[in-house]
Amino acid sequence: MDAKRKALTAFIGLAALAFLIFNANQAGPVSYKYTQPAMGTIFNITVYGAQENNARDSSRKAFSLLHSIEAELSRFRDDSELSSVNKQPASSHKISGHFLDCVKQSIAVGDLTQGYFDITFLPLYKAWDWRNDPKNEPSAGTLEALLKSVGYKKIKLDEKNSSICLMPGMMLDLGGVAKGYSVVKMAESLKASGIHDAIVNGGGDLVITSKRAYVIGLRSPFAGRNEEAVFGKIIVEGPAAVFTSGDYEQFAEINGKKYGHIIDPHTGYPASGLKSATVIDENPERAPGISAGIIAMGEKRAKEFVENKNIAAFLINESGEVYMSKKFFSLARFIDGR
Repeated sequence: MDAKRKALTAFIGLAALAFLIFNANQAGPVSYKYTQPAMGTIFNITVYGAQENNARDSSRKAFSLLHSIEAELSRFRDDSELSSVNKQPASSHKISGHFLDCVKQSIAVGDLTQGYFDITFLPLYKAWDWRNDPKNEPSAGTLEALLKSVGYKKIKLDEKNSSICLMPGMMLDLGGVAKGYSVVKMAESLKASGIHDAIVNGGGDLVITSKRAYVIGLRSPFAGRNEEAVFGKIIVEGPAAVFTSGDYEQFAEINGKKYGHIIDPHTGYPASGLKSATVIDENPERAPGISAGIIAMGEKRAKEFVENKNIAAFLINESGEVYMSKKFFSLARFIDGR
């Protein structure tokens, strides 16, 4: 899934940090914030209660790791490992540890979500041509033909030899996991450097590291692209990972009908029913894929899924109605901001 599928956008990250910094300063610890662009969005690190030199040096190390991951996993960089795979999908390619980890996690989440999260969806995404303001839907025949090149179970991953091979015509997009994966690895880097109270935010994908309460602002999924309307706040007890997917940051209006950019990989058509899905998970590496898969499922199936799989989820449908799973109440509290 594309890296901009998140309902917690750069604004949400900033809103979240504004709440958190205010609360932290009330409590006393000093905070330091560092920002760098990557993966088409803004990444922030906010460190609490550390010496400035350690906060700065540890953050630099974490950002260096981020940029190395981006160099391997970005489909927008012609020299990345992912681009090499997509150019010659039927060849066998040696891949890095980060690439291997992301594909393994993506396959696991694909299994968990019954294929609603699928990193091989890129041919369908390109057919809808979201980035160029499409005027017409792709034909049913076009989508039917492309679906033959979609399906994560067709990926041939050799973990022992760190290699990957696809079928002809297949393409991977790791945007739905790479940003979240990077946030997790950055948080691990900070911890290894002695930073134990921090927030790492990649365009709204959040990992919070300390065992204390954090307040996260949620952007309204009904706001315009450039509007900063807060839907509400979530109070979360750390450490935790909070990831949100939504269908409203990228969309197109075709013949008077609005289509979100999150595609159901079973049908080739954009998903409908949910505007956003926020997932709080104890396994941060799988959370971004789960939130994206939930949107693709549609409302009814998503509600059944989060309850059956005991997922902490906060869902907003197209009418603005909120659904909170049973697991959500054990990890967080929602404050309505409407």
